Amino acid sequence: MPSLGAIQMVGPRLGWAVGSHAIFSTADGAHWTKQYGSTEEFVGVDFISATTGWAVATRSLLGTTDGGRSWRQLGEPQTPVRSVHFISATSGWGIAGGTDPQQIHGWLVPHEGAALVVTNDAGMTWRQLGGPSNPQSVCFSEAGQGWVGTPDGVYLLRMTDQGSNWSLALPRPDPQPGVPQATLIECAAPHALWVLFVGGPSAMSHSPYIAYATVDGSSWKAVMKEAMSEQQILPGVPPGPDTYPPSFSVVDPTDAVFIGDGPATNVAQCVIASNGGATLRRTGHIDNAPETFGAAFTSVTAGWVLTRNAGGDYVIAATTDGGYHWSEQLAVPPTSAG
Repeated sequence: MPSLGAIQMVGPRLGWAVGSHAIFSTADGAHWTKQYGSTEEFVGVDFISATTGWAVATRSLLGTTDGGRSWRQLGEPQTPVRSVHFISATSGWGIAGGTDPQQIHGWLVPHEGAALVVTNDAGMTWRQLGGPSNPQSVCFSEAGQGWVGTPDGVYLLRMTDQGSNWSLALPRPDPQPGVPQATLIECAAPHALWVLFVGGPSAMSHSPYIAYATVDGSSWKAVMKEAMSEQQILPGVPPGPDTYPPSFSVVDPTDAVFIGDGPATNVAQCVIASNGGATLRRTGHIDNAPETFGAAFTSVTAGWVLTRNAGGDYVIAATTDGGYHWSEQLAVPPTSAG
């Protein structure tokens, strides 16, 4: 697991980053300190306020109600939680179990066999929900409606007095049966969602990905794609920032920022998607950064990205001008332990 694998900001100053053996925090958006050390490998983080949040480790789930000054171990379902998404101090959903989980841009994504789970007591107890097979990512903005990413596409869940109703909202445009594929989702409002489809046959430093967005939950915009590996699919869709799937962060229902992985170019290119994905703007890039691990933007100008520097350290790089210029705020050696 990377020394820095997931990051979340709560406003322009407060934030948390997690990785192997540690949780880091910032109170000013610029200086980071180790808040919690452990032998655990942390793979995800989810805060709903300056005080209340959760950290997902490979073997346990931790929670805090005081901004991370203290962390307590919570419950888990019969299989380990891979990721969580909370909408209040008590209500949250998660992906649990599954085979061969892989860390992908801030998510721990199981290949198959996972289950969708829900809690109503802040993560102390969980129960399994029905729904589509092989869930990989989950996002809710309100209790009555949510989204689940699967290898087949994105499913919409509506909760009613009569029970739950699932429907396939966005089928995957490039299915490859038998080949590992993943669907990453991030919501910004009850009906707004951004999607990144990744995985499939890779060749010559090109790995497939396609991004979509919706602002109303029904009409979808193909935002960008990997130009070579997806050239026969969705003609006319503009290319993404680079040849490998990017990290991305949703700012609001109509804006998101993508930071591309470019092993061949050795830089992380920044692309800002606006107007629901209808407008793409390339800004600057992070030098000596062939791979990214996560991103958190609080606006289209202020953002933080997890990557690696030329010396091999895992770093938090930050921008205040929309990706034109970057500064390194924290460097963590790859062997750092709690």
